[in-house]
Order: sequence, then structure tokens, then C-alpha cells
Amino acid sequence: MSQIDRRLQNVQQADLSESRVNDDFVLWLKTWGQNILLVVLAVAALAMGWHWWQQRQERSVDAAWVELANARLPAALREIAARNEGNGAISAIAELRAADAYIGSVVSNRRFDREPGAADAALTPELRTEWLKEADALLAKVQSRTSAGSGTGQLGLLVSALFGRAAVAEDQGDLAAAERFLKEIQARTKDTDFSGAGDVATRRLDSLRTATGTVTMPARPAVAAPPAMPGLEPMAPTAPGAAPADPNAEILRQLQGGSAPAPTAPAAPASGTP
Repeated sequence: MSQIDRRLQNVQQADLSESRVNDDFVLWLKTWGQNILLVVLAVAALAMGWHWWQQRQERSVDAAWVELANARLPAALREIAARNEGNGAISAIAELRAADAYIGSVVSNRRFDREPGAADAALTPELRTEWLKEADALLAKVQSRTSAGSGTGQLGLLVSALFGRAAVAEDQGDLAAAERFLKEIQARTKDTDFSGAGDVATRRLDSLRTATGTVTMPARPAVAAPPAMPGLEPMAPTAPGAAPADPNAEILRQLQGGSAPAPTAPAAPASGTP
């Protein structure tokens, strides 16, 4: 076989191999091509859906922040907190602001739902108690939301809630609870960016101790001085030549407020009497 024939044979074999490859590829496309195309389309649809969902969430968060910035009354703030449950820090901040509205009204003795010059703008004792209770419940929810977190933002919200609860407890006369909240602030803010809040809590504790004598321990009763003896003035000197009065009788008379008559001195014997 000549060299030209061998080359022609090699070309024919290459053509047959390429034809078999093309036939196999066409068969593979006919068998799996449609399924692969569906998978590619499904992945693309999922990616587009995820992108749309992310944009929708971002728009929802932006709208919630705008709504939170414009809300003033506790009822609206509580509604925002409930509607954005689990949506970042919006719920906790809304509850903190609602609690601040209650506490601010109690401090100023002016209702937030009345005009300043209204006849019923002042708080009644019953409403004051109710609003302090509402504020403490909201602050307790914020404390529960953020106490397990380790981020800086959650720690800031927790510290705000604990300060608020300490103020409410102090106003209600529960100094033990106020001390507990302030000590938790000290422990949670130690060696953190909020160490200044721990210093404020320390000063608050010192002011409680100054006002009450102590917070953690009952005050030691002061030893009372013995009561002054009434009427223990120096006795007046007796007249010359008179017999001195009985000192014991004089003390008894002074202790009894002068009710006992002072004993009279015995009469001197008349001159010339044997």
C-alpha cells in the first residue's frame, strides 16, 4: 500500500470517527437536552426570584424605618413593633420609644394624648400607675429580645431598657429591683464600648444608697441617745439660815413635772424654849 493510500485511509477513518461523535452528541441532546434546559431555566428563575425578594425586603425595611420615624403615640409604635416582628431592631426601638412616651408623660405629669392646655391634661394617680406598668412591660420585652445578643446594637438597646426599668422600679419604691437592673448594666457593659453606661449605673447606685442608707442591706438602726431628764436644772440656793431641802424629793418633784409638793423645811426652835 502506497503512502497516498494510507493517508486516504486515515482521512476516511477520521471522518467516520467525527461522524460517530456527532451522532452521539445529537443523540445525547435529544435525550437530555430538554431536561438540562429546564434546569437552567429553573435556576435562572430562582435567582431572579431571590433578587426580587431581597429588594422587596429592603423596601419593606426602609418603609418601616420611615413609619417609625413619624410615629409618636405609643399605640402606633406598638403596632409598628408587632408588624415588624423579627425585622432587625425595628420592633425593639419602637417598644423603647413607646415606653419613653409613657415615662415622659409620668415625669411631666402631662398626658401625651391631650393638648397642653386641656382641662384633663394632668395625669390621675390611677393613670400614672397604669402607664408605669405599661412602660415596664414594654421595657421587659426589649430586655427579653436583646439579652441573648452579643452585638453592639443589641447591647445598646438592652442598656436602654435596663435603665428604664430601674427608673420605673425606683419610682414605685422597689429599690431592690432598681439595684438589680443597675448591677446588670454594670456587668454587661464591663470592658465594652458602653463602659460609660456602667459608670452612670454606679453613680445611680450611689445615689440610691445616699437616699436610703443602703440598697442591698437593711439600714442599721441608729443607737438613740437616752432621753433628757425633764427639769433637771440646778436647784436654787436656799435662803441663809433655812434648812436645806431634801435633794431626793426635789429630783422626784422635777421628774414628775412639779406635781409632787416640795417638802418644807422643819421649823427652827423658838428662842427661850428649853
